[in-house]
Amino acid sequence: MKTFGIKPDIKAGEDSLSFLKTLPYKKYFIVTDDMMVQLKLTDKIIENLNSDCKIKIFSKVEPNPTVDIVQKGIVDFITFEPECVIALGGGSPIDACKGILYFGDKIFNLLGKENKRLFIAIPTTSGTGSEVTSYSVITNGSSKIALADDKMLPNIAILNPEFMKTLPKKVVADTGMDVLTHALEAYVSKNSNPITDAMAMEAMKIIFENLFDHYEDRSILEPREKVQYASCMAGAAFNNSSLGINHSIAHSIGAKFHIPHGRANAILLPYIIEVNSNADIRYAKVAHALGLPASSAAEGKCALKTWIEIMKEKMGIQKSLKEYGVDFEEFRKLIPDILIDIKKDICTTYNPNQLSDEEYIRLLLKVYYGE
Repeated sequence: MKTFGIKPDIKAGEDSLSFLKTLPYKKYFIVTDDMMVQLKLTDKIIENLNSDCKIKIFSKVEPNPTVDIVQKGIVDFITFEPECVIALGGGSPIDACKGILYFGDKIFNLLGKENKRLFIAIPTTSGTGSEVTSYSVITNGSSKIALADDKMLPNIAILNPEFMKTLPKKVVADTGMDVLTHALEAYVSKNSNPITDAMAMEAMKIIFENLFDHYEDRSILEPREKVQYASCMAGAAFNNSSLGINHSIAHSIGAKFHIPHGRANAILLPYIIEVNSNADIRYAKVAHALGLPASSAAEGKCALKTWIEIMKEKMGIQKSLKEYGVDFEEFRKLIPDILIDIKKDICTTYNPNQLSDEEYIRLLLKVYYGE
C-alpha cells in the first residue's frame, strides 16, 4: 500500500513572519546557528513574538550537526520545557532541531511528562526541504545517521524569501542542486506515485527555469521565491517517495571528507543517472518535460545528464572528488566503510537499481576521477 501525507501548514511570502504575531505562547525555544544570531536574523523572529514571552536561543548548531550538539540541545529543551519550538536556518539547524525534539520527547515520556509543543521550521536557504519532511540527518563520527519519523515533521513551515537575499553564490549553487537531486530521486524512486511525480516534476521545471537566474542575482524576487517553492515541493515529494543512492553516498562522503551536502549531491548526480539504467525512461520523461532532446530513452537520459553537467560548470561545482581536493589514498582506504554506510542508509532501499559491491566500487572510482 502506498500512502501520501501533506503536512505541515505552509505560510509563504514576504509578510509570512507576521504569522508569528498570532501565536499565544509564553515560552519559545529557538534552534539555530551562531551565524543567524550574528546576522540578527533571530531578531526578526523575536520582534514578531508577543512581548511578554520567555525566549531561549540554542545557537550551537554547526554544519553537519553531530550527536554531541543534539545532546546539548536536548538538555536545554528538557530544562526549558517550551510551548513552541522554532528551527531557524538551513538544513543543519532544522535537522538538529528535529533530532532534539525526537529524543527530547522520548525523555519527556520516560519522565511521565506530556510535552505538547508546536514545531515551526523557518528555512533560510532553498535546498534541503527539511521544513516539510520527517527526515533528519545527524553526524556520528565519520558516519551520518538518517532518522525518519513523522513526529519530526514540523506543524508549520514559514517560507520567507527575504532570508535568501544575502546568500553567497556558492550556497545558492549547492542548495539549488540539492533541490534538483531531491526532485529527481523522488521521481525515479521505486516508491513514487502520481502525486509525488507531479510535485517532483514541477520542482524540476522551476529549477530548470530559475536556478541560474537566482544564482546570478539574489536580489530579484521572482526566481528567489520560485526556487524556495521548488525546494518545498521537492521536499514534500521525497518525504512521501523516499530518495536513492545519490543521497546514501552523499551522506557517507559528506561526513568523511567534510563536503557540504548539496555539493556532494551535485558532484554525484551525473554518475548516479548513468548507473540507474532501470530509470532510463523516467529520466527521458524529465528531459522531455524540460524541453531537452528526448526522441528516445537513451537520448533523453543523455540530454538530462549533459544539462546537469553544464549547470554545474556554470556555477563552479567540481566534476569529481579529485577536483574537489579529496586525497585518493584516504578515499581508497575508506571505500569499505562507504559501502557499509550505503547499505545501512534508508535512502538505498528505493533506488531504481540495486548495485553489487563491485558495481559500487566502480561507481565510486568514477566519481573520484570524473571519468
